[in-house]
Amino acid sequence: MAYLLDNWCLIPTPWGDFRMYDTGNESVRVVCFGDIYQQGEKPLLRMHSSCLASEVFAATDCDCADQLRESMQRIAQEARGIIVHLHQEGRGHGLSKKIRAVHLMQFEMLDTVQAFDHLELKQDIRTYEEVIRLLRLLKITSVRLISNNPNKVNYLGSNNIEVESVNTTPLVRKENLDYLTTKRIKLGHQLPSHDQAIYSGDIRFYSSKEPWGELSNFSPYGIELKAEYWPTVEHCYQAQKFIESSLQQQIRGCATPSQAKQLAHQFQKQQRPEWSQCKEDIMLRCLRAKFQQHPQLAERLLSSGNLRLVEHTKDDSYWGDAGDGSGLNRLGALLMQIREELRNQRLTPEG
Repeated sequence: MAYLLDNWCLIPTPWGDFRMYDTGNESVRVVCFGDIYQQGEKPLLRMHSSCLASEVFAATDCDCADQLRESMQRIAQEARGIIVHLHQEGRGHGLSKKIRAVHLMQFEMLDTVQAFDHLELKQDIRTYEEVIRLLRLLKITSVRLISNNPNKVNYLGSNNIEVESVNTTPLVRKENLDYLTTKRIKLGHQLPSHDQAIYSGDIRFYSSKEPWGELSNFSPYGIELKAEYWPTVEHCYQAQKFIESSLQQQIRGCATPSQAKQLAHQFQKQQRPEWSQCKEDIMLRCLRAKFQQHPQLAERLLSSGNLRLVEHTKDDSYWGDAGDGSGLNRLGALLMQIREELRNQRLTPEG
């Protein structure tokens, strides 16, 4: 079937407006950021197989919906990229067989590989022919594939598509830990080195575009505080350095968090005199608003378990670790405080 891709609509999302294109095939859904014919060189690509349980009914025992949301966030941050959502439940075997397999996992204590073997199913029969057809139509020969699955990389490579892998960062929780471990050990899924912190050690974060970037104050999650909307925590925090409303509004209107920080620095001489005494309290209020108003971020924070959170940067010895561990890491400390509050359901509403 030839794709026309002339019928599309906007999808407003927490990460910006995506486009959904009509492929003429109800089993193949194409979503992208920007004009699908203007994706540029080596765009981000997510080949995503449907998971009704997690994507529609919010099941927590896999990472399918997590990966889809992370892919959307990455694509939005870059303002280009394509998601091909394929109706391929149960690694291609369909919903009925998937339900049988999951039942065995839940009641017979089998892992996902053992369950498929018990049902005499091949581990993965998915195909990505429709993705290849789309890429050829768009004349795309090189992509950055958002996936941990080596089979997807090999499939594209065997069809003369140059592939650079971009790993996703799993949201680990008690319901999906065994499943993720099986995928890593038995199915060969490549978890990024950053995620070794999930199992041992610290979680280091800094750039909003890297794993655990959701913890960054620059991450694109707006908050409402003091009856006003702020594009990011950084916008809000920087604006609170000043008493004068006009300065706050100038900072609030900055296009990026970096610009907000730079503008606040320019106004440094007008900073409120008690700032050093109140800045941690203000930061805490901003962070509480962020994690209360974005439930998926609260889930992400809780998935870090008891691991130490560290803002890893040589450029900040107060909020960060100074790059060598000598910094105060106050941002990490406040995030761990909020994590504990979330656990105890003591999060105080901010507004």
